[in-house]
This record gives sequence, C-alpha cells and structure tokens, in this order.
Amino acid sequence: MKKLSVALVFILLIAIISVALESKPIANFTYEIDGYVAHFNATSSYDEDGFIINYTWNFGDGKVGYGVVVDHSYTEEGFYNVSLTVLDNSGLNNSTWQIICIDVSPPYTVFKTIPSIPNGENEWFVSNVDVTLIAHDNLSGVKETYYKINNENWIKFSGNFTINEGVHEINYYSKDNAGNEENIKSREIKIDTTPPYTLCFLSANATNGWYNEELNVSLESYDNLSGVDKTYYRIDGDNYKIYNKSFVISEGKHVLEYFAIDIAGNACPLQRKEINIDMSSPTISLATPYHGIYLFGRKIYTSAQTIVIGGITIEAYGFDNLSGVKEMKLYIDGEYKTNSSKSTIEYEWDEFAIGYHEIKVIVYDRAGNYKEMKEDVFIINLKWS
Repeated sequence: MKKLSVALVFILLIAIISVALESKPIANFTYEIDGYVAHFNATSSYDEDGFIINYTWNFGDGKVGYGVVVDHSYTEEGFYNVSLTVLDNSGLNNSTWQIICIDVSPPYTVFKTIPSIPNGENEWFVSNVDVTLIAHDNLSGVKETYYKINNENWIKFSGNFTINEGVHEINYYSKDNAGNEENIKSREIKIDTTPPYTLCFLSANATNGWYNEELNVSLESYDNLSGVDKTYYRIDGDNYKIYNKSFVISEGKHVLEYFAIDIAGNACPLQRKEINIDMSSPTISLATPYHGIYLFGRKIYTSAQTIVIGGITIEAYGFDNLSGVKEMKLYIDGEYKTNSSKSTIEYEWDEFAIGYHEIKVIVYDRAGNYKEMKEDVFIINLKWS
C-alpha cells in the first residue's frame, strides 16, 4: 500500500511538471474596417507546443463570435474594445485586445476670414483677407485639409494664407483617419482695394487758361473690379449732386469738384478743376482824340466831329473784368502802328497829314475775345518828318 501511494504521488508530480512546462498559445489579430463592418483576422495567432483549437471574439458591443477569420457588423459609430481569446489543445488559453473605431461620418471644415465679415459694401472686402480652415472630426480625428484658389492646384493646408485683390473662389475639404472625405466646399471672396478714377471732359479748349464759350462737361468714371457705384460733383462749393448726364457751366470763375465711389465702397480722392469762362468782349475807350477839336494836342472844344490841328498823342484804354486785357493794337488807315501788353496804349501821331483818317484800336482779352473801336478824324498837320 505504501509503495502504491508513492507511485501515485510520483505520477501526479510528473503530470504537474509536464503541464507546467507547456506554454500558453499566443493571441494576435489584425483588422480592417469597411463602413460599419469590421473584418477580423487571427491567423497570426499560434501555439509553440501544440495547436489552437478555439478562437473566441468579444466585439465590444455585447456580441461574441468564433473562428480564425470573422466579420462583424456594428450598428453605431464609436470606439469598441475588441478582445480575442485562443485555446490550445492542452487546455491553455491566452487573450489580447485592441480598441477599434467605427467612423463613417466625414469631417467638417469651418472657413474663417480676417476680417471676419466683408469690411466694404455689397459683400466686398476692401483689404487683403487672411483665411484659416478649422477642421473637426468627432471620432477618428482629422488627418488632412486641402484647399485651392480658383483653378490652381490643391494645396495641403498648414496655416493661414492670404487672398489678395480680385474675385476668388476658394475650394476646400478635409479627410479623417478613418478614410472618410468631406464633400468639397466653396466660398467666394471678393476683394477690391483700389478706388475708382474719374476723367473730366470739356467741350472746348482753353486759351491762356480761359474758355470763351459755355462748356458742356462730361464725367466718366472707371473701376476695374467691383464697378462704379456713383459719381458726385459740385460747382463752387454747392451741395454735391449725383452725376447722371453732362451739364453746362456758364461764364465766370468756377471750381468744379468731383469724385466717384465704387460698389465695394472705395472712394477716389477728391478732384478739383478750375474752370474760367469769359464769353464777353473787353471794353475799349479812346481818350484822345475823341469828339472834340484839338489844337497841338490840347482839346479846346467838344464836338461830334473830331478835328486835330497839329500833332497829337493817341491814347486809348482797354478793360476786361474776367480774363483781363492781353494786348492792345493801334492802326491808322489800316496800317499797324504799335501795340501794348497793358490795358493802355499810346502813340505819338506827329507826321504830315491832311484830311480824314481812321484811327482803329483793338483790345484782346486772355480768353480770345476782342473788341475794336474806330474814330474818323479830320487832321491838319503840316509837319514834315
């Protein structure tokens, strides 16, 4: 009996040592996700001193499965702790686990600008615009964000970028780590930083800075981007008017001011033009000899007929209250004698002359207007030069 007990103990000891020397199987698996379906593969699991007889899966949603390769359909997005337990032919088991993400929703990207809203009129920016793209994904996380400007190539977003003047279409989208891709979004950015400009057209040309007729004034404004909204003008400090057709400026010294505003709200600098119009002829007066009897240069009697005995100094005056006198010319019997750039003219008439002669004086103003005056004179001057 004693020998039997020792033998049993020896057998049990050998069995325990044999079991202790056996190794556990190795549990390992890979997976791929396609939408809501996860494909699990445990072919990388193994047992060094035997073979695996059972693969038990816990899919993390309360469901279990069996087999080396299994598929499992999830009903909801989220994170799941998936475990695999393998059992070998010696009755030993081992487990491993991985967290998987079921993510079928694409990320979404928020488009932001600095300034945050158009700082001009009618949805136009009037300064360069900085753009940032902020992508969000609630599960697997954002992998990449891309954008392109107009028809340029796609660029991987890495930080703020600047949009300059012009009308631009910005396309953008993001990808998440689950492979979901956002539908391409688009935003239009309109930037006009350049003010319009206005040209002024007058219906006549000036002489010495003066016009001698009424002027028809036209204003033409131009803008290369947003377009001209309105053109304003005023004359001589009056209230501004909206320009919609040509207008007339009459005689006088005037100041025309005008400017334009484009649709984006840019205003061109105020332009100022002096417009001087003199439509009136200057006046002229013949001081001597005029309507009287003159004896050796002295007027001794007033009469309708001018009679001169001896030599005389011809003297005349010109006047113009707008553009001013530019020149005076004196003729005797149509023959040019002298001129003056002042508003007075003098000529010493002291040559031999008998009979009727015509004195003619012409005065010109700076606008090109002129006036002439004639005086018939009966003269007796026996001086021989």
